[in-house]
Parts: sequence; structure tokens; C-alpha cells
Amino acid sequence: MTKLAITLSREAGTSFEEFEQYYREEHAPLAADLPGLERYTVSFPDDPESASYDALAELWFPDAETMTEAFGSELGRAVTADAESFADMDAAERVVLDEHVVVE
Repeated sequence: MTKLAITLSREAGTSFEEFEQYYREEHAPLAADLPGLERYTVSFPDDPESASYDALAELWFPDAETMTEAFGSELGRAVTADAESFADMDAAERVVLDEHVVVE
């Protein structure tokens, strides 16, 4: 299982509430339809003013090839463009992980 973890921060001038609402109502439903996506979570900090980012997205794919194909698809490009429209992508941190479940 391959997981993509991304930290996202709001653009300057955007409130945390606006950012979270847009993410939940617009961006997440769009990204949820990525081809091959098996699981998708997004977490928001309890105290956004002291957090170093505003959202942590985790997207699971069966393998790295499927993930690459998903983001190379028409929908994948739309998801990326949408993220660029509401988040500070220069501040985003991305890491691809090979996840091993210890406790479920």
C-alpha cells in the first residue's frame, strides 16, 4: 500500500474557517474520485493558530504506479489545480510512504 501525505496551509488573507469549509465542501469531494484511490482522510488541527499547517491529507493507493497514474489523469490535474487555487502550495510538504499497519 502506498500513501501520499500532504500538509497544506491556507493562502494569506484566508481565515482557517474559510479554508476548512472549502476543503471539506469543494476540494475533498473532487479528490475523492481520483482513479485507484482506496482511502482518503483529511485532518485539521484543534488549534489552527498554533499549528504549522492547516490540513493533513492522506491518500492511499494500491501502489506508486497507480498513484502516479491518478495524478496524471484529467481529474488528477484538476485536483492539483484546485489545491493551487486555495492553498499555499509553496508551503506544502509532500511525502510518499510505504505504510505498514501495526495496530488496526
